[in-house]
Amino acid sequence: MSLKRLVDVGTVSQLLKKNIINKEGVRLLDCTYEHSLVAQKPDWRQFKKEYYGNFERLLGLPCPSKELYLSGHIPKAPHLCLDVALYPSQYERFALYPPELFQEYIQMTGIDAGEHLILYARGMFGGMLHASKFAWLFKTYGHEKVSLVDGGFDEWVKQGFEVSKDDVKLKVEPQFGKTGTLIPTELVHSQRGSWKASDNFSKYNIKFEQLEEQHGERKYIEWTDDLNLLDSRVRGQFEGTVPTGCPPSVTGTHIPGFKNIPAAELVEEGLTRSPEEIRDYLEVHGFKADRPTVIMCNVGLQAAMLAYAIESAFPHNPIQVYNVSVAAENGLKVR
Repeated sequence: MSLKRLVDVGTVSQLLKKNIINKEGVRLLDCTYEHSLVAQKPDWRQFKKEYYGNFERLLGLPCPSKELYLSGHIPKAPHLCLDVALYPSQYERFALYPPELFQEYIQMTGIDAGEHLILYARGMFGGMLHASKFAWLFKTYGHEKVSLVDGGFDEWVKQGFEVSKDDVKLKVEPQFGKTGTLIPTELVHSQRGSWKASDNFSKYNIKFEQLEEQHGERKYIEWTDDLNLLDSRVRGQFEGTVPTGCPPSVTGTHIPGFKNIPAAELVEEGLTRSPEEIRDYLEVHGFKADRPTVIMCNVGLQAAMLAYAIESAFPHNPIQVYNVSVAAENGLKVR
């Protein structure tokens, strides 16, 4: 099935009515995340020792994001959690696992290879922030068949569509206890899917070492005339008038040469602007479609959202996201 990169809630409703979701190679995934957790970075040393790649244990921890999901979601959508799919490293709030580990988590969800994934979330920036991060993650691991639900769960509710509170599991066969009683679905594990990850890290992401790499007389990060160097944070964080939120006490700042194009400004009244409006907005703010693009923010969320939007408007523009939480921690010069 061919689906647009951005689908409206009406399209999702029709897919559900036609019984296409979780059939015919189409999955609907809820990427709800409790955003206050962004500022609560776990101790990275302890996490590496006790939880790194241990998805069974991670899924057994109390999860505010899962609680939000269980308070109401689009029917037939299981939950994916950023705090399981990613891990805290020394410099990153959301570091990327090697492909084989991310693959294990996605297979545990019951997703198969080649399926078209429709992602949505809720809350800030029209519900696009956390869903966009998962979209960029899937692209990073080689899965391009991805769509986002415009407006997310909030738009779904606004339009009066049905809401479920089930803990959806994919590929669950009915199981019975010793007394013949049916075991509740939420206590049964999904059968593993066949989804496979590949390594597209360098295509869609850029590391500190690459930014600092010397190219002739200049570092790559200093090629301001040859690259779109974009800071996707809200203007107050870029200008240093409000805290970044991660860590909570750090006031906003920015790297010289980066242009501020806030991802938040691509959403209007809870919905994403059209590709034409995004193109016009980007060009007015100095974006050049013939130049490679590097995007940063605080923890890689707003950057992924802007990256997905730019790719929708300029599909041939090469885009890399810088995923580190606070640039100054890695020694980049800031203002």
